[in-house]
Amino acid sequence: MLNTYPTKLKALKKRECKMKKILVFASIMLALGLASTMTVNIANAGIESTSWLGSFYTWGTDSYYKEAFDKDKVYGYKEGSTATLLVEVKNNLGKLINVSAIIVGFDWNVNYTTTLASPVALEADETRFFTATMTVPNTTIASNLFLHGYTVYVKHVNATGGLVGTMKLAYTSDPDRLFAVYSEDQADAREISKIISGISKPTGGFNSTAANLAWAKATNETAIADTLYEQGDFAGAKTHYSTALNYKNQAFITEQTLTGGIQDAQLALIEAQAKSYEATANYLNGLSSMWVLIGVAAVLFAIGYIIRGFATLRKPVPPP
Repeated sequence: MLNTYPTKLKALKKRECKMKKILVFASIMLALGLASTMTVNIANAGIESTSWLGSFYTWGTDSYYKEAFDKDKVYGYKEGSTATLLVEVKNNLGKLINVSAIIVGFDWNVNYTTTLASPVALEADETRFFTATMTVPNTTIASNLFLHGYTVYVKHVNATGGLVGTMKLAYTSDPDRLFAVYSEDQADAREISKIISGISKPTGGFNSTAANLAWAKATNETAIADTLYEQGDFAGAKTHYSTALNYKNQAFITEQTLTGGIQDAQLALIEAQAKSYEATANYLNGLSSMWVLIGVAAVLFAIGYIIRGFATLRKPVPPP
């Protein structure tokens, strides 16, 4: 009897190879199908744009998120505040729809739904703006040490029967414009830092050594605060920013007190000198008047003396 094992093994390998090809083909078709479905959903949803309104921090560079995640552009809200998202919706379905709600789903597994008071009808190709609001959770739910992604959905109802339609994927947050939740200390640190950056030395600098020293201390405290903020120590950063601001205020107060005191002393000296000069002038004026009177008296005395001499000359000579 011939050994048929090699033949069977070859057949099994051939079948296994065929099955792998079928599985790969099926996987590709499934992926294409899912991609097609996602494309249709996104197109049907018709979110043209989104924009966060009234955020505590918009765009710009937050040094912590820049250092930790290399992200320049974030939308930041303080914990406990109200966040409002403006959503531009375009009806790409080719038929009338009634938009009933805007939903924002975050990566901390919470969906925030804003239900319209009454559905808003959108004709085919019509565009309208809607707002979605939410209360920003505290940092124990949505950490401020991470940036958060979000997805926006549009919910619409059937235009005739009012039945709830399928929720359509509309917009996924841009990875370069993520959502940040600011803790109280973090927000305070940023606010104080902003105030500090807006205070500059007076033109020409300070005249007072004490004021210059206070300003140097403020610069050092600001540098420490910047480093702590980048490291995520927001409470420590807030403390050092506050100290820096106090030193800057102290520099101006010291300059005003010392320089103002010197100026007041100079003015007082000038005033005293002026009074002295006035007194001297008055004295000299008085002295000149006195000398005039003395001169007049001397003249009168001289005249009297002369008259007396004439009188003596007129007396008769006594007989011998």
